[in-house]
Amino acid sequence: MVAALEPGRKKTEGVVSQFAGVYREWLPSPALREHVRCFWRNDVRQSSAGFMHVVPDGCVDIVWTGDGLCVAGPDTRPIREPVPQRVAFAGVRFHPGAALPRLGLPLCEIVNRRVPLSEFWPDDAERFREQASAATNGMASAMEALLLARLARVGQADRQIAFLRKAAGDRLARARIGAGEIAACVGVSERTMRRRCMEAFGYGFKTLDRVLRFQRFFRLAGCGEGCSLAVLAASAGYADQAHLTREVQRMSGLTAGEFVSQIAA
Repeated sequence: MVAALEPGRKKTEGVVSQFAGVYREWLPSPALREHVRCFWRNDVRQSSAGFMHVVPDGCVDIVWTGDGLCVAGPDTRPIREPVPQRVAFAGVRFHPGAALPRLGLPLCEIVNRRVPLSEFWPDDAERFREQASAATNGMASAMEALLLARLARVGQADRQIAFLRKAAGDRLARARIGAGEIAACVGVSERTMRRRCMEAFGYGFKTLDRVLRFQRFFRLAGCGEGCSLAVLAASAGYADQAHLTREVQRMSGLTAGEFVSQIAA
C-alpha cells in the first residue's frame, strides 16, 4: 500500500489502483455470490500517488466515487485516472458476464467507459445517492441491500456465460481447444457464442482469455514466493517471458518488472 504523502515529496505516478491506497475486499452474502465477486473499499485519502492505473479484470463494477455512483468497465486496457484527495472509494464487482442482466445493455457498448448509474437505474440510483455519506463501509452495505432487493428481477446466473468464464479461467485456450469446440460445449454456433460474449463480457472469448490470463499472473505475482518472470509466465499460461512482458505492458501500462515491484512493496 502507498504511504501518506510527506511535505515536499513528489507524487508518484503509474500506480495500480489496488496499491494506490488502503484497499480491501470482502465476499457478498451467499444469495449474491453467483453474481457478485466481491465488495471493496479503497481509501486513497493518505495516498502519495498522483495517478492510478485501473487494470482489466473482466469485471464490471458499480463504484461510489465520493460524488456519485458510476458503472465502470469492462476494460481492455489500463484506464489512467487521477487520484483525488480526501476520497474513500467503495464498490461492488460482478463476476465477468454477470452484470448484463442487471444493466440491461450489451456490455460492448460501455467497454473502457465510466457511465453514471442513473443511466441504467434512474430511480434506484437517485434514492441511493440520497443515502450517501462519508461512511463508505456503510455505503457498501447499502449497495448490497440494493442488489438483494433487485435479485428477483435478475434470477439465476446464466449457465452458458458461467461456463465460458470458467473455460477462459481454466486455460482451455492454452490447451489449443478452439472457439468452435468451446461453442459446441455450450450448444451454440461459433457466431452465436461470439455475439453472446460481446453482450455479456463486452468482447470476444479470445480477449476474455487474455484478460483472465493477465489476472492469473496478477494473483501468482502476489503470492509472495519471489518467482522469476519466466516462472510466472509459464505458470500463468503465457508462451514465454517475452509474451508475458508484452501483455503486461498492454494490460497495465507498466513493465512486468514494475508491476511485480508494486505488488512486492
